[in-house]
Amino acid sequence: MIVNRQSSSITVVGKDGVQIMINGKMSYVPVSSLIQVLDGMRADNIESIELITTPPANLDAEGNAGFINIITKKSGDLGLNGSYSLSVGYGTHPITSDNINFNYRKNKINFYGNYSYSINENDQVFFTSREYLDTDDLIYSETTSYRVGRQRNHDLRLGLDYEISEQTIMGILLNGYDNKWSMDAINESFDSENSVPISYVDIVQDEINHWKHFGANFNIMHKFNDDKFISFDLNYLQYDNDNPTNYLNTYYDNEQNFLYEEMTRSGKTTPLRTWVSNFDYSTVVNEKMKFETGIKGTFSTFENDVFVENFENNEWVEDPTLTDKSNFDENIFAVYGSFDYNFSKKMILKFGLRYEYTDSQLDTETEGNVVDRQYHEFFPSLFLNRKFNDDLSMTLSYSRRITRPTFRELAPFVILFDPNTFISGNPALQPAISNSIKYDLNFKSYILSLQYTNEDGSIVRFQEYLDEDTGRLIFQSENLDYTKTFTVTFGFPINVTDWWRMQYNFLLVGQNIGAFYDDELVELSIGYVQANTTQSFKFLNDYTAELTGFFKSPSYMGTAKMEALYSINFGIQKKFGNKWGTLRFSIDDLLDSYRWRIGTDLPDQNIKTINEFNFSGRTFKLTYSRSFGNNKLKSSRDRKTGAEEERNRAN
Repeated sequence: MIVNRQSSSITVVGKDGVQIMINGKMSYVPVSSLIQVLDGMRADNIESIELITTPPANLDAEGNAGFINIITKKSGDLGLNGSYSLSVGYGTHPITSDNINFNYRKNKINFYGNYSYSINENDQVFFTSREYLDTDDLIYSETTSYRVGRQRNHDLRLGLDYEISEQTIMGILLNGYDNKWSMDAINESFDSENSVPISYVDIVQDEINHWKHFGANFNIMHKFNDDKFISFDLNYLQYDNDNPTNYLNTYYDNEQNFLYEEMTRSGKTTPLRTWVSNFDYSTVVNEKMKFETGIKGTFSTFENDVFVENFENNEWVEDPTLTDKSNFDENIFAVYGSFDYNFSKKMILKFGLRYEYTDSQLDTETEGNVVDRQYHEFFPSLFLNRKFNDDLSMTLSYSRRITRPTFRELAPFVILFDPNTFISGNPALQPAISNSIKYDLNFKSYILSLQYTNEDGSIVRFQEYLDEDTGRLIFQSENLDYTKTFTVTFGFPINVTDWWRMQYNFLLVGQNIGAFYDDELVELSIGYVQANTTQSFKFLNDYTAELTGFFKSPSYMGTAKMEALYSINFGIQKKFGNKWGTLRFSIDDLLDSYRWRIGTDLPDQNIKTINEFNFSGRTFKLTYSRSFGNNKLKSSRDRKTGAEEERNRAN
């Protein structure tokens, strides 16, 4: 496990997307803020840290990311504690990221919360090109987009727990955010036919993508004793998205002489509402066996109103091919059972079985009922751990998981790069099912892991489709036929001296992909390497520094091939003691090298594209963080709202 304080990220054996739990309950604090929360915890207040790479049946079957569970010691101390951090920086524009969290305990009441605020503005350059045959003519188009993006986020979380008795505790948890992304862009588009220029288009564009969220959770837990408890959760999630965009298109002939202007605008509003309820029961049967069971229901609905209009004859005229309204309803019911069995102190078996039933309905004004889908699946999981001695252990695990499309991927929407290139939603997306087997061997701090995953219907984003009838290039999420992945992971530390420590993680990946393009099966194979390293230095008593590097060789994302990625981050920090906090200076993407270059070359399918995206550049940041109050105070109660999967699907 690597905690990169300079880039505020957490990875397990080189893998991102890790979920964080405190005392077995999900934490919804952003990872960048969570690191500051952890800075407020003393090491002697942590009992242990668990790494869960095969999620058990009581956790949602959605996704296949791992979990980090931080177990804290119990304490009866009263009072207030917390921490805060203030950060300023500069990339291509000034940025800031600030956070404060607190926990107050008195008698039977525990009140806690977190607030974070950030502004991130940066210059971006996007390039897209495509080449295809139209009858016997070779058509080539390219667009360069110079963009200034601004992200402003407010995130708030407040919780209150009340101990009804020594055995029963109840609480409420409120959270929400107001996140606004805005962008101004100048796009230059060029078209040619048989290498002869035929047109130029300049596009001035402004866009807003505004998300608002409110969530509420009620929880009650009763402990019969230390080995048996029941709990009930009720959640309400509300999301509102407003995404207007304006375009001013100026057209020129092949000699760049002005022809005419046109105005286009698009918009999307998507209110999403979800109710989640779950009931869980856990008991220790005997000294060797623990049993858990539970049920869960999820009820979601959203309305999606998307439009594209052109300004003609002094009025806005709707484009019927890109305008639609839709309604989506989805109900998911789940039940699970699992048990842990200790054969001995050195061998543990965990087995679980989860059943989920899903009913999805999507109706649009133009096409009527486009999704009427009912399906059910069983999701078994098996985990066997054998500890040979204090230094050597091995784990064998199997899990079956599901990846459902996010609501954003399902909802029809349109974002235009130019008049003939845009990103779209895909209401026809199907869920993906994966089966994975994994073997881990741990010797001291050395890790060797072998994993094979076979996923049917893999969901991949940013797939390209050329509509030859209209000449439009469409980017959207698609289902592959299959993805078969074999991964070898090797991680190890090197202690050079008392003041210099290295950590290396290597992933060797072999992948076979089956994808459909124009209803024809395309099969691709590739092997690639991913490497991460962290160089940690301690000097001059309270000074530390880190140098981190990342490299990923060429790989596939669906039918699109991604070129190599690499970046280097650097940071140095000074601790001023327990009372005065920490000052940190960091440089992200030191070489300004982290750029996505991805393209599709399928001659049989008459498509060849090249795309490059530079989302951000080298960024300098100065951060001050400090803890306050009683650091030995017991942390906020174990909380799991039961709506983890639903929150992820709203993004």
